[in-house]
Amino acid sequence: MLAAIVLVIGAWFIGNRKPAPSDAEAATTASGSETPATATSTANRGAMVVQGEKPTTLTTLDEARMVVQEQGSVLRIEGSVGAKFANDLRAALDANPSLQRIDITSGGGYAGPGLEAARMIRRRNLIVRVQSQCASMCVALWAAGAQRQMEPDAWIGLHDWDARCELRPSPDREECNYQVQFATDHDSSYDGWLRDAGFNQYLLDLQSRTASKDIAVLTAPQLWENGVDFSVVNHDGTRMSRTEVQRYLVEKFGRR
Repeated sequence: MLAAIVLVIGAWFIGNRKPAPSDAEAATTASGSETPATATSTANRGAMVVQGEKPTTLTTLDEARMVVQEQGSVLRIEGSVGAKFANDLRAALDANPSLQRIDITSGGGYAGPGLEAARMIRRRNLIVRVQSQCASMCVALWAAGAQRQMEPDAWIGLHDWDARCELRPSPDREECNYQVQFATDHDSSYDGWLRDAGFNQYLLDLQSRTASKDIAVLTAPQLWENGVDFSVVNHDGTRMSRTEVQRYLVEKFGRR
């Protein structure tokens, strides 16, 4: 079953969808270049590490699309954590005081706006639900939620930060280094959100040892096995038991 899931994730990672950007201020794509990431995956105590390639070019991130739904109670976010992400989220929250939940699909993006957005989510005690995937800086948004949810076939992606500042010309390179320092200074907040969400030491270590060009993929059963506090809901929002999630994944992806 897990192998089938990873094949689907690998297809997304290779290019059937927009690649997940890295988790730093001078973000690159998850594969790091126009060259597709390899389809090779390796098991790592339950997690699968999908391998990319070392970045050689910079990528400018598009801004995520934010749409208010369900009479102002849900904010649907799809896309990267771009430079305007925190400002756009603040505007949506200010305009919709009854907003209770964020539904998100994101490959991650810039650290500064992502950390600021995570603080807003924490202050507002919002529920954060992952639809499809949530990788890199997106994980901070999920972990910061008052409640964490994910759909049964969604996945979380972890990797280390690498801004690749050396790829930028001056003065952008200096600004990049400044932003990296900012992210480093606020790393304790990010780490704290993960720990509050139940991420154990294995997951924290997994993130730090997974190269920024790669992605460590974790499905709902693997997250549960490592102590993460969240619930799984189906596409209609009905809560699912662990047995129901396992059955759903077997039926959708099959067995090895």
